Amino acid sequence: MTIALSISALSWVFGGFETFKYVLIVFGFFISILIKEVNSKNEYLFYYNNGISKLKLLTFSFLMNIVFSMLFILVINLMLQLI
Repeated sequence: MTIALSISALSWVFGGFETFKYVLIVFGFFISILIKEVNSKNEYLFYYNNGISKLKLLTFSFLMNIVFSMLFILVINLMLQLI
């Protein structure tokens, strides 16, 4: 997750807050998944044993990423308005 935030922070520096929002939500998530797949590919046994497929896991993770990213963006927008 820290690598995804680092990449997103670079987009904030070079493209502003509007670019940061979209990079964080989409690109950051996929970079995190890519790193997970490369570093520890076979760590899905717990989910397989509970009947959750990899596709369901990734879909739910992406949806939660959108929800938490939107909340994060909302907090940042509120803080920027207060300044």
